[in-house]
Amino acid sequence: MVKDLVLFLGNSIFKDDQIGLIVGERLRDILIKDGYEVEIVEKTGLALMDYLEGRNRVIIVDSIMTSKANTGEVIEVDLEEVKYCSIFSPHYFGINEAVKTMELLELNPPKELKIIGIEVKDVYTISEDITDELKEKLEDIVERVYRKIRSENLKVKT
Repeated sequence: MVKDLVLFLGNSIFKDDQIGLIVGERLRDILIKDGYEVEIVEKTGLALMDYLEGRNRVIIVDSIMTSKANTGEVIEVDLEEVKYCSIFSPHYFGINEAVKTMELLELNPPKELKIIGIEVKDVYTISEDITDELKEKLEDIVERVYRKIRSENLKVKT
């Protein structure tokens, strides 16, 4: 039986874009104990297809810039909305394109795909540190992401 995959994305050299990686490191052990497979990666675009292919359920956690939410807010993201956001800034070929390519090539995309976004402020500055707003809210962000992952009410793309 294939386990549900939680895929934490980010880029460790861009200020707030690394939040997905940080949250993933904090949640990895508890999610594995809960029965999930966990991957924490700095890959994008076509490389995402390797993680998505043949899965029943994938939950993606990454930074997002919508300007509709406060920095540090954890939100559910509809796959179709992803293409309209300044999301995953250094990822020029993202989740939406990877899934659509898989569908077109009949590469067995995941049956269910959930996206959890963490609203960020700065994904353009090269830095090993996240912004102070995220630092102050980090424990709360980790807890809210965990609750979203475990939630049955999270929006699902089928």
